[in-house]
Amino acid sequence: MNLALQDGIFKAQDLMLQMPQAETVVTDHFADGLYARELFIPAGVCLVGALHKTNHIFTVSQGECYAVTHEGKEHIVAPYTGQTRPGMKRVIYAVTDTVWTTYHPTDETNPEKIAEQILETEQ
Repeated sequence: MNLALQDGIFKAQDLMLQMPQAETVVTDHFADGLYARELFIPAGVCLVGALHKTNHIFTVSQGECYAVTHEGKEHIVAPYTGQTRPGMKRVIYAVTDTVWTTYHPTDETNPEKIAEQILETEQ
């Protein structure tokens, strides 16, 4: 793990929390044993995602963005499928309107309870 990058992501989050917050839209999808969280990120928005404790797949079905994790920087253009590993946190900058969807195995249907299952508690 590149600790300097990880530390930078947390510092970016601290700075961004002091700024006006962008409007994003989350759509929850449920199927037998599966939860999909679809996030619409408008062009020009930079955000920091949550710290994950599960290994899961994500897709970018629309748009172009840059994502930075402790593993480095990725230029992502839809359609794209990637993986999130435990301990991963991202800074995402949407070059164009972007749709980013994560997929989580669970029988739970309450998004708040799912978040408790899949996300690390941050201070």
